[in-house]
Amino acid sequence: MEEQRLSEFHHVVSQNRTLSSKALTIALSLITNPFTSHSTLSSLLDTLILCLQNPASNDTNHHHHVISLVSASFPPPPPTSAITFSLPSTADPFADENLFLSLCFGQSVISRRFLLRNVSKFCVKPSLLLTVLLGFTKDPYPNIREVALDGLVELSNCIVVEDQSLIEGCYFRAVELLFDCEDSVRRSAVCAVSEWGRLLVASNQDQSKKEWSDTVFVQLCSMVRDMDMKLRVVAFDALGKIRMVSEDILLQTLSKKALPATKEKTYCGQLTAKLLTLPASGAAFAFVHGLEDEFHEVRRSACRSLCMLTAVSAEFASEAVNILMDMLNDDSVVVRLQALETIHFMAISDHLKVEEAHLHMFLGTLLDRSDSIRSAARNTLQSIKLQNLAMFRLGIDALMKNLEFYPQDEADLFLVIFKLGRTHGKFVGSIIREVFQELEPSFEGKLAFDNARTVALLVLAISVPVSFERKICTVPPQTFSYAVTQLGRISRGLFDVVNQNTLLAYLSHCSRFSLVSASEFFKGEEPALQLDKSDVLLCQKSNDTSEAHLTSPLLDCLANLHDRVTSCVKIVLRKISDIWRLIELGCMGEVIQTLRSWKEELSKFTSDSPQTVGVLAFALQYIQVIKLLGKVWTRIFSSRNLRYHGMGVLEVLLGKIDKILQDMWYRFIGLSKDEELHLLEIMLLSCVLRLSYLETCNFEASLKKICTISFRVENLCKEEAIELSSFILDLQKLLCEIGNSGDGVFENIYLLQKSLKCFSLRQIVLSGEIKHLEAELNVRDNNFQNPLPFISGLPVGIPFEIMLYNLTSEKRLWLTMSVDGMSTQFVFLDLHEFEGCDEIRKFTFVAPFYGTPRVTYFSLKVCIAMECLSEDVQLFKDYEDPKPELSFLCKEIEVHLSTPVN
Repeated sequence: MEEQRLSEFHHVVSQNRTLSSKALTIALSLITNPFTSHSTLSSLLDTLILCLQNPASNDTNHHHHVISLVSASFPPPPPTSAITFSLPSTADPFADENLFLSLCFGQSVISRRFLLRNVSKFCVKPSLLLTVLLGFTKDPYPNIREVALDGLVELSNCIVVEDQSLIEGCYFRAVELLFDCEDSVRRSAVCAVSEWGRLLVASNQDQSKKEWSDTVFVQLCSMVRDMDMKLRVVAFDALGKIRMVSEDILLQTLSKKALPATKEKTYCGQLTAKLLTLPASGAAFAFVHGLEDEFHEVRRSACRSLCMLTAVSAEFASEAVNILMDMLNDDSVVVRLQALETIHFMAISDHLKVEEAHLHMFLGTLLDRSDSIRSAARNTLQSIKLQNLAMFRLGIDALMKNLEFYPQDEADLFLVIFKLGRTHGKFVGSIIREVFQELEPSFEGKLAFDNARTVALLVLAISVPVSFERKICTVPPQTFSYAVTQLGRISRGLFDVVNQNTLLAYLSHCSRFSLVSASEFFKGEEPALQLDKSDVLLCQKSNDTSEAHLTSPLLDCLANLHDRVTSCVKIVLRKISDIWRLIELGCMGEVIQTLRSWKEELSKFTSDSPQTVGVLAFALQYIQVIKLLGKVWTRIFSSRNLRYHGMGVLEVLLGKIDKILQDMWYRFIGLSKDEELHLLEIMLLSCVLRLSYLETCNFEASLKKICTISFRVENLCKEEAIELSSFILDLQKLLCEIGNSGDGVFENIYLLQKSLKCFSLRQIVLSGEIKHLEAELNVRDNNFQNPLPFISGLPVGIPFEIMLYNLTSEKRLWLTMSVDGMSTQFVFLDLHEFEGCDEIRKFTFVAPFYGTPRVTYFSLKVCIAMECLSEDVQLFKDYEDPKPELSFLCKEIEVHLSTPVN
C-alpha cells in the first residue's frame, strides 16, 4: 500500500513538476503516517525538493505548501543538538544551502516568512543563518522584520558566538528596531535586545560585564512606556531576567527625578529614534509606571519583574515595599496575588522590612473575598518577621478576624498561627496572659471550646515550646491540657507538622512542666539548634564594661579571651553542621533566624589578638556561606520555591558564595588540611549546583573547574591521610564516567546532579591559629565639604594612610582607583619600602592618579587589592585568563577632589 501511494505520487508530479491538490494529499498522508519507512520518506523528500527547484513555478502558495511538507517530513533537532542541526532519520532537505538562499530571496514573501520562522529546523550553517537573519531585519515587510528578529532570538539560545563584535552588531541592530513603526516588530526587538544583551554581558569580564548589564537594563526601561500594551508586558518580563544591575540604577526606577548617582551617566544605546545616546535617567520611574498601568497584564508583569530584582539589592527591596503595599488594593485578583508572592519572596530572601504602617495595609488582604488571596496572605504573614509586640498583636488579631468572617479557612489558619507563634515565641506569653480568661473553664466547669477563636488561641499557646526564642515557658501548663480536648480539631490544622498521636503525647508532656523541649515530638520542625546550656548559649556585653563575657560557667573559667572566643566559635560551628537537616526540609526562615542570631553574638567579641580576629572573621564568613548555600538549596529542592530558581536569583546567590569562598581561601593563613578540604568540598558543591541548574553556565569551563578542584582534593589526600566524604567520592566516580563516555551535555549534567543526593554538611573544626589578611585605607580630613585640590587634566597626588595586618613583604599589593566605575588605574605597593612587622604595618603613601577628568569636581573609588599568583587561581576561574586574580583586602573608600576656586 505504501509503495502504491508513493508510485501514485510520483506519477502525478511527473505530469507537471508542481504539486496538485491530489499530490499534496498523498504526500501528507505518507508523511503523517508513523509507519512509513525511511526509504519512502527519503524518496518523497527528494521529489519535494525538485519541486522547490522548479524555476517554472512562481506560485507563492505552491512554494508555501511544498516547504510545509518538507518541514513536516523531518523532526526538529532536540535541544542538545543546538549547534549542529542534523536530520536523524531522513535526508537533509537543505544540504544545498543555495536552495535555502534562493527561496529566502525569492519573490514569495510567504515562503520567506515561513523559512525564517523555522530556521532551527533546517540544516544550514549558523553563520549563514545569522547573516541572513541580520539582513532581513531591514526588510521592507514588517512581518519579515519580525520573524528575522525572532530567528535571532532563537539562534542566541542554540549557538555559541565568540566574536564580541558580532554580538554587539546583533544587539545594536535590535536596539534600532525598538523604535520601529510596527508594534509586532518592536515586541520582537525587545526580546532580541534581552537575549543578545545577555550574550553581550556574558562575553565581557569584570567591570565591563556590570556596565553592559546596566546598559541592557536601562535600554529595556526605555520601552516600558511604549503605546503598545503587549510590548510593555514583554519589556517588564525582560527586565526581570537581568541578573546583575547597579543599585543606583535600580533605585532610579522608583524615583521620578534623576538621582545624583545617575545624573551624569550615559550608555551606548538609543533613548528615541533620533536620540542616539542612552542616559541612565532613562530608567526613572520605570516600575512605578508599570505598577500604575491601566492594563492588569502590565501591572502583573511589572510586579513579577520587581519580585525577581529585589534579590539583587536589599535597599531596592526596602524602597519597593511602599509601592507593593499599594498593589494589595489593586482591582485585579491576579495583580494582588502577584504582589503577595513578591512580598513573600522578599520575606524568605531576608530582604523585607515591614513597618507598622505597612502591616495595616497588608493585613487587610486576610479579609479579601478571594480564597487564593487570603491563602497567599496567610502564607506570606508566617514568613514575615514582626519587630515588636504591637505588630505581633496586629497580626494575630487579623488572623482572628479572618477566622470569624471565613470559618472555612480554619485548618489553614491554625497552621499559620502555630508557625507564627513558633517564630515569635517571646510575644506569645503576653498575648496568652491577656486572653487567659477566655481559655479558663466557667464556674460550672464547662469549657467554651466550641468557639473557633478560643481554639485558635490554644494553638497559639502550644506553639511556645517549639519557638526559636523559647526560654522558660510562660504559658501555664494547664493550657496544654485544655488543648487535648480539641485534639482532633487542632491536629487537622497541624497535619503537615505532626500527626495526632504525636501531638497528644506532646500536649500531655507539656501539661506537666513549665520548662519543656519538643525535640522528640516535632521531628524536622523542632528548632533544637540553640546552643545547649552545657556549652555556651549567648555572649553578652556587660553593663559596666565593653569587654565581651560569656554566660556559661564553662567558658567563664577559661584563661583568656582568645581561648573563650575559640571555644565559642567551635561550639557554633558544631551546631551549624546540625542545621543542614533543617535546610533539607525547607525550613529556611528558621535557619536564617538562627544563623543571624549566632552571627550577632559572635560579632560582639572584640580583641587585638591576630589569632582571635582571624578565627572570628573566618567563622562569620563561614556562617554567611552556609546561609547563602541554604537559600540556593531551598530554592532548588523545596517545592514552594521551585518557581523562583529560574529567575536569576540562583546566579546572584551562587556568585556571592563563590566570592566569599575566594576571600576565605586567599585571605586566611594557617588553615589546616582538613579546613582546606572542607572549603574545597563547598566549592565543589557550588560548582555542581551552578552547572546543574543555571542555563547560562558554560558546561566545558565549569566542568574543567570541577576537575581542577577535584585534583586539588586528591593532592591534599596524598599529603595526609584524610577521609573523604561520600559526596566527593561519588563526584570523583562520576567525573571518570563523564570522561570515558561520549554522552551529550544534558546526560552529563544529569550524572552530576545525582551526586547532590550524597551531600551532607560536615562539621568543621578550626585549629585556632588562623590569621586574617586585611587592610585599612584612609585619607585624613577628606569629605564632600573638604575635597582635595587638583588641576583638571594633570596628575594629582593623594596621601593615603594605610594599615596592613598579617601581610608579609612578599605579597603583591595594588591600589585600585576608578572614577564612576569606569577605567581603573593600578598603583603598586612595594612592601619592602615600608617599615613595620608582618603582623601590623602602618605607613603613609602618596599615590599618583593620572586620569583626572576635565571637570571641576569628581570622586575617586579606592581599594587595596592583593594578587593571587598561586596554583590555586584556577580554582576560581571559569575561563583561561592570563590576568592574576585579585582579592580585595578592605572596604572601598571614596576620595573627593575639586579644582581650587579663585
